[in-house]
Amino acid sequence: MNALELGNELLTCIAGHLALKDLAEFGTVCRRFHSIIQDDTVWREALANQYGIRYKLPHQSWRDTYLKKEQDPHDNRLCPHLSNVDSAALAPYVKKYQAVLNWLPKNVNCATCGMNEYERGACLYVWEGNVRLRCRDCSYRFHNAEPGRQGILIRINVLQLFCFNCSRLLGETRGDESEAYYVNHLLEILTNGSELGREALRQKQQCMDERIMQRELVDRLYILNQPYFLVERVWLCSWFLRLCDGKIGQGPVNNLPLAISEEDDTLDPSARPKGNFVGGFGIITPELWYYLTDTYGLVGSTYTSDDIQGAEYDDLRQAIIDWRLI
Repeated sequence: MNALELGNELLTCIAGHLALKDLAEFGTVCRRFHSIIQDDTVWREALANQYGIRYKLPHQSWRDTYLKKEQDPHDNRLCPHLSNVDSAALAPYVKKYQAVLNWLPKNVNCATCGMNEYERGACLYVWEGNVRLRCRDCSYRFHNAEPGRQGILIRINVLQLFCFNCSRLLGETRGDESEAYYVNHLLEILTNGSELGREALRQKQQCMDERIMQRELVDRLYILNQPYFLVERVWLCSWFLRLCDGKIGQGPVNNLPLAISEEDDTLDPSARPKGNFVGGFGIITPELWYYLTDTYGLVGSTYTSDDIQGAEYDDLRQAIIDWRLI
């Protein structure tokens, strides 16, 4: 049989197994073949067959997603293993996840090693309906016990998804927008029907938003070109480290260590703009200052660039100038 005699459905299936270079050549054979590769269905098939990706942004074409994946050979931005998790695969874990929420903060023990996982973070390893509660280490051993496993780890207390094959968190800073969208879709399924789960999802989104703010609005050189605020360094570092662990901040912004004394809340001239020591501070934009104090509260006084204009602050101002800000 001549290839031109094949139906469009079969030609689409064949084209979906071709690499990008071969697809381009396929489209030059004739107008009919060119028309076939213009159909987004071909690119959906090619993306699934060649890369294992079965998700995308709603407004994005399968072709655009395929071309993005073509530039991501090491799975740094689009995880192929995440496609193994859909609503059907996730269904057995929803009830288990919500049961765990009701147990916290007690009786959350790894089913393998027996260690209490409240502090370290209990996990579910999504793999063919295996819903045992495990710690991260035991999940890793379970993952490696059988070649070819491509399960995804759900870190329950902070709603993070981790792929052992890609060795990274999914849908976060490094991930593509389509990966982040699909991760959020899965988390909405997981938390549906549970107020505790929805609150955990809200806190996760808050954490993600604050990560962006921390990256863009803290200790940047451009901040010095506008009025800025000083935040005590220990609190600022603690907030940042919690964000790195998928958690939001704790307690009010604490600027008490920046004061001269308990009796005198004037900014201490010996304060310096780096280090994790008492009296160290970071600089942030007004936008972030008002967000942090509205969200977490404030203990101590507000200090801005206007408060360091006197002669007694000459050394402090020079220290800021000498600071290697990016």
